[in-house]
Amino acid sequence: MRQQSVAITSRKKRWHQSTLSTLLDGCSWQYFLTYIAELEHSLNSNAIVGIAYHAAVEKAQKARFKKKEITLEKLIGIGIKELYILTSDGELEQPLIAALKNYHQYIRPYLEDYEPVSIEPEFTIELVNGARPIGGYIDGIYRDPETGAYFMIDHKTVGNYSRWKDGDSHRHQAAMYSVALALSEEFPKIETLPEMRYLLVRTSTGTRSNFEAHRILTVQPDLADVKVLGDRVREAERIVQERDFKKNTSWNLCSDKWCPYYERCIITGELSGDPENILSQIVGDSDTQ
Repeated sequence: MRQQSVAITSRKKRWHQSTLSTLLDGCSWQYFLTYIAELEHSLNSNAIVGIAYHAAVEKAQKARFKKKEITLEKLIGIGIKELYILTSDGELEQPLIAALKNYHQYIRPYLEDYEPVSIEPEFTIELVNGARPIGGYIDGIYRDPETGAYFMIDHKTVGNYSRWKDGDSHRHQAAMYSVALALSEEFPKIETLPEMRYLLVRTSTGTRSNFEAHRILTVQPDLADVKVLGDRVREAERIVQERDFKKNTSWNLCSDKWCPYYERCIITGELSGDPENILSQIVGDSDTQ
């Protein structure tokens, strides 16, 4: 029997932003290989840095509930420890440390002006009848003490801002998390769609006057976004049920840097063909081991 990672098992039970994005905006064949065929694959370096960064920042923000402050040195220590749980690649220390320095200098003081309500809350919400629920984790929920307004935050590590010129291309994620909070019984004071604030930090530091170490983008979802989200869930269900998976070689992440299946899918073609044949081949390989 094939082993399932916790992430894959979780995302097979509910629609997550990343699974919807891969299936509908990226390469539905990659979705098939990951979540249906469940092929083993390694994380790329950007994902590893992002995971280690999130682990350190999560602990730093949770410490605020205990009126404690984590120093930059301790923050980096937490991140490095998490990094080496995921990889032995020491070259990833530098971008991780740079990202954590940028967080500590810019994002940490920005968040200190707001009250933390919940850090990394998990949600599972039934949005479309007859479809899997939407779900995931929100990096943080905060309250503005001056206005009383609630908002969500999402931490991102970036090498550059090419995909983050504005927040419009990330409205789908904002809508998913926003409607989840509005419908959640765990946060009864949140009755309207809260805005999402993307808190971006660079994985490098610089001394140039025009170097932008961080960027904050705000997206306010509306009811039209919620309708689009529902339509996306319905289309995702259709693709999975009909096994309508297709390669998307024009996707900007279709490369050996971003896709763990690139060589076997694009170069050798051994992961190409009919989904049922791929599944039969995998099961056959498992039986011979």
